[in-house]
Formats: sequence, C-alpha cells, structure tokens
Amino acid sequence: MIKSIPDYKLINFASIILCLIPIGIITGPFIPDLFLVIINFIFVYLMIKNKEYNYIKNKYFIIFIIFCLIIISVSLSSEKVVPSLKNSSTYIRFGLFSIATLYILQKKPEVFNYLKYIFLVIFIALFIDTIFQLIFSVNIFGQSYENKMNFRLTSFFGDDEVLGSYVARLFPLTLFFVIYKKNQIRFLKEKYVIIALIIISFTIVLLSGERTSLALIFLNIFILFLTSKKLRKIIFISGFICLIVSSIAIFSDERIKNRMITTTINQLGLSSDSQRIVIFSETYEGHYKISLKMFKEKPIFGHGIKMFRYYCAKPENYLSNNACTTHPHNFYAQMLSELGIFGFFTLLSIFLYISFLLCRNTIQSFLNNKEKLTISSICLLSCYFINFFPFLPSGNLFNNWLSILIYYPLGFLLYLIKNKKFYV
Repeated sequence: MIKSIPDYKLINFASIILCLIPIGIITGPFIPDLFLVIINFIFVYLMIKNKEYNYIKNKYFIIFIIFCLIIISVSLSSEKVVPSLKNSSTYIRFGLFSIATLYILQKKPEVFNYLKYIFLVIFIALFIDTIFQLIFSVNIFGQSYENKMNFRLTSFFGDDEVLGSYVARLFPLTLFFVIYKKNQIRFLKEKYVIIALIIISFTIVLLSGERTSLALIFLNIFILFLTSKKLRKIIFISGFICLIVSSIAIFSDERIKNRMITTTINQLGLSSDSQRIVIFSETYEGHYKISLKMFKEKPIFGHGIKMFRYYCAKPENYLSNNACTTHPHNFYAQMLSELGIFGFFTLLSIFLYISFLLCRNTIQSFLNNKEKLTISSICLLSCYFINFFPFLPSGNLFNNWLSILIYYPLGFLLYLIKNKKFYV
C-alpha cells in the first residue's frame, strides 16, 4: 500500500522519474506520459496527506485550470465530442505536472545537478550517433532510416523525424542546467561547456535536416546574445564556429545543401520556375487557409480541440492535395481554428509578455549595463519564446510528445519565481 511508504521514498522515486523523462521522450510519447502521470499521482497524494494546498493555490495554476475548463466546454459543443473531449479533459495533467515538478524541486533541489549531467550525456550521445549515422547511414544500434523525398537524420528516434526538434527545444533548458547553481550563477567557470553545448546542439540540428528546428536554434542563440550581456562573448565565439561548421556541412555534402537551401527556395516559391511566393510551402499555405475558414465559421471559441482533422476531411471543405492533415502546423493557426479568438489571444498574450520581459532586459543591458533577469530565467524564458514564436511552422500544440517538451521547463521556471531567483 502506498500509505506505508515514507514520504522521502516517494519523493526520491518521483525525482528519479523526473530525471528519466528526457530519456523517455526519445522513445516516443508513451513512456514520458506514463512517468508524468505517476509523478502527478505521487504529488497529489503527498499534497493531500501533508495538507500542502498552497501549491495548487498558485495563481499560474489557477489560470491554467480556468483555461482547461473553457476548452472542455468548447469540446462539449464540438461536432465530434468524444475525441475532442478526450484531449481537452486530460490536458490538465500537463499543468499539474509543472506544479508537481516545482514540489519535487522544493523537496529535493539536488535534481538540478542530476539533470545537468543527464542532459549533457544525452546531447553528447545524440551528437556522436548523428555523426555516425551521417557517415554509415545507420545509427550505432544498426538502425537505418531513409526518407526518399528529403534527406533526414534521426539518430535514436528511428522513424520519427524529430531529432532536430528535440535538441532545439531542449537546448535552452540544457543551458539552464549548465549555468544554474543553487546559490549563484558562476557561468564563467562553465564557458567551455557552454561553447561546446552550443556547437554540438547546432550541429545536430543542422544535420537532422529539420529546417524549422534550425531556425529555432538560430533564433534562440540570437535571443540569448541580445538579452544577456554576460553571455555575449561566449555566444559570439560559439556562433562564429557554428557558421564555419554550417558552411563546411552545406558545401561538402550535397544532401544537406539540397535539403537546407535548394528545397527551401523551391518551396517558398523563390526559384525562377515559381509563379508566386508562398507561405513556407503550398502544403502549409493550404493548412492556414483551412484554419482561417474554420475561424470565420466559429470565431469566438472555435470548433474544439482535434477538430481540424475532421473539418478538412469533409468533401465540401476540400482545398487542395495535402492541405488536409491532423493539425495546421502552426500553433496560432491551430488556436484560431480550434479555439478561436479566445485560444489565439491566450497564446499570443503569453508570447508577448515573454517578449516584453526579454526586450526590457535587452534594453537595460545595453543602456545601463544592468540586467533585471537572471541568466537562468533568460534561458527558461527563451524556451517559451522559441516554442511560441508565431512566424514558423510548428507541431500540434495538444500532442502528448510536444506538450511534455513544452511543460517540462515550466516547473523550473516556477521554482525560480517562487524562490526569488527570477530577477537579479
């Protein structure tokens, strides 16, 4: 019985699972989602047992609960109630997981150090395996993957073309663990690790063939350069080396050149044979047109989560070949179509607030050499800046795998806020 297990053992177990989630994500959505649910159960049990209700009285969690209640209400009025309600009613687990992470960090702060080494080992392993796969066309386990349409490297992810997304989205979190110390930031002692991390992460994403992920890591490095005076020299050196690496890779391997340059030019309609410029590609443009049509039909609260796939599958909503898919490949287009103005402005407000914090810190660092945000908080905020950046294609916002990547850093951000380590 769980009642007979001492609290510290449950916390230790939850800590181990929390540290294993980044590894579990590589296997797919099932294992990390299972770990997430177990952590939530342990947290709820301990919270009720010890009457530590202050954690769920957190204003951020209360806002999240309100959001969940609204999307559940929208699902109840959607055309396909069961699939939409299944997603919306269980979405609360991600917000609860962030609070559970905060709880674990409060009880066992050693987790920060464990995760630093876990993430570094993961990134080094992915780097070695990606280079191995580039040379031998199989990963170190002998698994091969071939996309006959485009050049891709997937490393340990097998048939899932998400290697670049995994690295690009977790790069700022990994950087956070490298520079974070319990009492203070001493990032200068870690400058060579930071330089290596930036170069390794950039190289993996470049070789993965994922153009959106490459844009995200470029954007992330640029944001860190602007917002943190103390990191600028380190990032400048790293960026220069990354430029050399990308030049060598593109001009020495025709597959990378075709994927990153030639295909991009053709899909954007910038080649001499193109009739017009399109938004990312004709396929993506079709997704966005369907999203806009859905928004016009139900502009306030949208059609409900998961409804894009059902709407575009109807013959009367046919637009073009490949325009119909499971989601519109842009968070904001997805919000407009499935949750209307409510969802769109919820997401946009988060992005604009994060942008405001980062911009204010940038201005202060240039004008008076004083920064308001700690380097740790800049790293975590940049996680959400790139995740919610509106002008690039993206995945399904309500996809389990991507949701875990998005919510995993949130517990650490809440920890900084609660322990007054968010501002300098």
